[in-house]
Amino acid sequence: MKHRIMVAVLVMLAVSFAAAQSTDRYRITYETEPKTLNYFYLIDNTSQRVAANTQDHLVENDRFGRFVPSLAERWTTNENATVWTFYLRKGVKWVDHNGKVTEYEITADDFYEGFRYVADPKNGIKNFGSIRSLLVGLADYYKGLQDVDSGKDKNRTRQQVLDTFKNVGIRVIDKYTIEYTTAKPTPWFLTYLTMDLFFPVEKAFMDKVGAENFGTAKDKLIFSGCYYISDWQRDKVIVLKRNENYWDKKNVFIKEITMQKVSDPAIALQMFQRGELSSAGLNADQVKGLQNTKWKDYIYMTDRSSVTFWWALNFQSKNPEFAAFVKNVNFRKALYYGIDHVKLLTLDEPLNPQNLLRTTIIPEEVIFDEKGKDYTDYPGLKEFKNAGNTFNAKLAKEYFMKAVAELTDGKGTIKGVSAQAVDLKPVAQFNIDGKLPLQILVIHATSSSDTKFALLLQAMLKDVFGPENIEVVLGQYVDDQYDEVIAPQKFDMAYDSFRFAYGDPLAQLGRLITGGAVNDGGWSDPEFDALVAEADKKIKLSERYAIFAKAEALILDRAYIIPFRCGGSAYAIGNVVPYTYPRSGFGVTRFKYKGMKLESKPLLASRVEEIRRQFYADLEKLQGK
Repeated sequence: MKHRIMVAVLVMLAVSFAAAQSTDRYRITYETEPKTLNYFYLIDNTSQRVAANTQDHLVENDRFGRFVPSLAERWTTNENATVWTFYLRKGVKWVDHNGKVTEYEITADDFYEGFRYVADPKNGIKNFGSIRSLLVGLADYYKGLQDVDSGKDKNRTRQQVLDTFKNVGIRVIDKYTIEYTTAKPTPWFLTYLTMDLFFPVEKAFMDKVGAENFGTAKDKLIFSGCYYISDWQRDKVIVLKRNENYWDKKNVFIKEITMQKVSDPAIALQMFQRGELSSAGLNADQVKGLQNTKWKDYIYMTDRSSVTFWWALNFQSKNPEFAAFVKNVNFRKALYYGIDHVKLLTLDEPLNPQNLLRTTIIPEEVIFDEKGKDYTDYPGLKEFKNAGNTFNAKLAKEYFMKAVAELTDGKGTIKGVSAQAVDLKPVAQFNIDGKLPLQILVIHATSSSDTKFALLLQAMLKDVFGPENIEVVLGQYVDDQYDEVIAPQKFDMAYDSFRFAYGDPLAQLGRLITGGAVNDGGWSDPEFDALVAEADKKIKLSERYAIFAKAEALILDRAYIIPFRCGGSAYAIGNVVPYTYPRSGFGVTRFKYKGMKLESKPLLASRVEEIRRQFYADLEKLQGK
């Protein structure tokens, strides 16, 4: 009934198209409200989007993904790619939340101080682990601060360790020149520079507002990018306006970006059809509902992205039943084969859900060795890449029964687990009896699409394993996934994602080692840790990738996490001209709107396809194919 009502509403809304829209105002929605806009602490898409457009890096990507000058007008590197020198533009000023030029000029010292900020463990920068060993002396500096803070090192003061930052491989040569020295040859160094960890900061301004207040309000930030935050009303709207003093203003065509908080995709579509939004993403029901309307000719599919979605399994679970099972490889393989991901993905892609599948951690067609071979085509990993939908109900049940034989007394009682209450408020609260069925807490966001996704998974696991074996308990988080459920370990299974930080397998695999920044399940495997360490010692890409591929295959074979979906590749409708804005698989570039062009009317899908074909033809010419 609900589906029929929604289709009827869509049909009524499709009777007439929206009036022509402005081509210099981009209006979109967001779901997750950021707790801070501190651009060094990006844990959600909203804050990444804001940071990418309000702060600039030394370099940026053009629309083909090439690295081009940004705040640095040029750069050089030595023969073995260990010393990288960047020469900044002169006279570029920070602007405030009113778009007014401040007294502060953007200099090499701003990049030095920005890096000093992220390298201090007291600031809690979540992704720092991915670059800890990048620069000379950086790992020792970070560990030194950790040891002093923990009391392990009683021979030095914190200030004494802070003074040793001068030994780290980042040096201000002069006011407009900064130099980085890597711990080993790093030909992919430029791919690091679009990470949030390499943004600049004006220390005098941060000291003025206080580090603890930095990014908590629009007036607690200044801006180096093509936009500035002119309005931020929590849980309502974020407005970015073009920086009229931007060094490259001629290539910023959108004068204002308005982001409205809307959690319901049905409402977002209605807003688009009324001309209140520039674009909208579409779920499966919406695509189906528009098939018999004029809007069907305007629906197109976006490109796949380097983001990978996966199931995180909590090895530190506070639910004793799940904690007992998750450490068993047969149980994890039961889940690996017991989830029909194609069926789940039909909620987003009803026509060709297989197109969304990704069964590796590192994305395909992003990282290539010195001979042009795709990293995901290395032996051991290629088999997982080509696995397709891994769903096999019979095999899943077999693995589950092996786990049951190993973990229970043969009569359904889980060894070492007693009846008790599991208090994971405010996410969930339930009682366990230490017997089958095994209770699994699956957490999800409150949006209608996430709720539907969780309900389908719940029904799926019940059908595959039987209600006598598994019972899925659903828990919701209201605001921020990491702070509400991941950090306090209030989940058994979580639907999560990787954003690809820089152009090397270490960007992902290095964050999955014991204690790694995105090892949200808290699992540990010494063999995997050793392989990652071994691979990172190799400089020749083919040797490096062969070992990394072996390490990734180990994760997948032992099902510590279960990747299953790529980012992007979603249905959309809108006025945005594709391929006019920066393109990259790394850092926060994918959220940047510099260069974006809008049209006054929605683009036909056929026109989008023409633009796509021409873009890839131009890209092949540039790559010399």
